[in-house]
Amino acid sequence: MAGLTNDNNNNLDGSQSPPADGNDNNQGSGSGSQGSGSGSGSGSNMQAGTCSHPFSGTLATWDLTGQTGSENSAASTMTATGATAGDVSRSGDLQSLTGADSINSSGFTTSGSLSTNSGYYTFKITPPSGCTVSLSGASIDTKTSSQGPAKVAVATSADQFGQIVQLTATDVNTPTLSVDNASGAVEVRVFGYDAQSLSGTLRIENTLSLTGSFQ
Repeated sequence: MAGLTNDNNNNLDGSQSPPADGNDNNQGSGSGSQGSGSGSGSGSNMQAGTCSHPFSGTLATWDLTGQTGSENSAASTMTATGATAGDVSRSGDLQSLTGADSINSSGFTTSGSLSTNSGYYTFKITPPSGCTVSLSGASIDTKTSSQGPAKVAVATSADQFGQIVQLTATDVNTPTLSVDNASGAVEVRVFGYDAQSLSGTLRIENTLSLTGSFQ
């Protein structure tokens, strides 16, 4: 910018006649400053707005129709373009049981206190390249047996499973999720606890889905 200021002063002051090589030096300095500014601006613009597949709506669906209930995991059946949805599976402390059109388990704690490290179903959504992910809601069809968990809840890794949203134990639940512009994969866990017996069951059945956006 100093080169540009000197150039303007010389043009306006007609009474001065600086040497030609002095003008050349000033002009060269101004030109160099302009070139540097242009290059910096160009690089910054190239790094902005790089989400490869912006999208808003249903991000992933897991259709459990036809599953036996005792499967180790079930793959997603629909994923938004560019995204990756992990399989729905159970935590290692649970035991698999049969149950048509579901993923079914026993072994849920009889404690009335929720532990985020056990007794859950889990699935993940990873946004497309260059995108962040926001989650606004889900559809989770849960069903418990008479001895199964009296309490069911959902939480996400976006806040280290800190915000717990309670669900109805047997219902098609549509909880609101509050995940904004998370980078990388977000894990969702559905917890069961306060069971009447360790033999009681909780299943996710029929269709499971996540809604939100990539940006």
